[in-house]
Amino acid sequence: MKLTPEEQWALNAPWTELIAQGEVEVEYEPRPVVMVFPARLGPADGMWVAKEADRRGVNPSVVIESLVSQARRAADSSPTDQEASD
Repeated sequence: MKLTPEEQWALNAPWTELIAQGEVEVEYEPRPVVMVFPARLGPADGMWVAKEADRRGVNPSVVIESLVSQARRAADSSPTDQEASD
């Protein structure tokens, strides 16, 4: 397939140049907010998270996120925790 000079230029041109010339329209989409918390797990907990992630076929962070969500829902439904924070 032979490219025209314009097509060849478009393939090699820096994106900023294409945007400046109006050749390309940039669409911005909002990205979901993600918070990162470093955490240290002991050997037993770390191994369990790794094995559980392998079992599920996901990244360990997915397992941790799931566990935190479950804990949050449990805490939100516990009347004793709500009374203690008042």
